[in-house]
Amino acid sequence: MESELTSAPDLPETETNLPQRSRRRYIISYLIQLAIFLTIYILSIGPLFWQWFASYHSMSSPFFAAFYMPLLLACDLCPPLADGINWYINLWI
Repeated sequence: MESELTSAPDLPETETNLPQRSRRRYIISYLIQLAIFLTIYILSIGPLFWQWFASYHSMSSPFFAAFYMPLLLACDLCPPLADGINWYINLWI
């Protein structure tokens, strides 16, 4: 005889897919949040360009130089990205 603790309840198929659906929603939500964060990060260089320029050339606090170093490295690795970033910065200066 099977005990009630070891027997699996008969669940409809929609309830068995719930963990997979929830995981998929979590991944999609995470990717959307990541895309929004990266977009804001990239767009923030425009208004803060002079702060970055001063900190990169050791005229002020090194915070902005360190904060935008990943963007600078990405621009070095991907010339089309660098062209787009330079175009965007020129809108602000």
